[in-house]
Amino acid sequence: MRISPRPVRLARALCVVSVLALAACGGGGSTGTNGIPNPGSNQICDANSQGLQLARPGPGQGGVSSGTNTIEIVDNGNSDQLFQSYQQFDLDVIDQQSGQVIVTGPLNLVSDPSGPHPYQSDYYYSGTLQGSLIPGRFYNVYLNAPNTNCTQGLVGSFST
Repeated sequence: MRISPRPVRLARALCVVSVLALAACGGGGSTGTNGIPNPGSNQICDANSQGLQLARPGPGQGGVSSGTNTIEIVDNGNSDQLFQSYQQFDLDVIDQQSGQVIVTGPLNLVSDPSGPHPYQSDYYYSGTLQGSLIPGRFYNVYLNAPNTNCTQGLVGSFST
């Protein structure tokens, strides 16, 4: 008894289609190293964000330890420039009294299950301060993309 080659061809075709479909879906995560689209723009940094705020310290939080060395922000979803290019962003923490700027290193995507959940789809990013906070001061935190001309966007404020 001879087996018809048609089922074998059909199986091969289905296998090829399945592999192509999986390949098209792959890479859904972000490494955060993509370039920022239109880096010459002076629009606000992460112009397509659907919401962004301080996570740690919290928005408007007082009495934050001057020994704090990381700032964490929470973003609404993963369809913005920040998610695609988070390592191209940092945070500028500006002393409201002196104007001194403390910059973080590049942002990292972090998990924070116990963090604030202001959005339906929360994505957290953290930056390590490259300087020290001064006790008794008020600070504004801005999202910045240092290798672009974008305008810093205010994320929130806190005090030590």
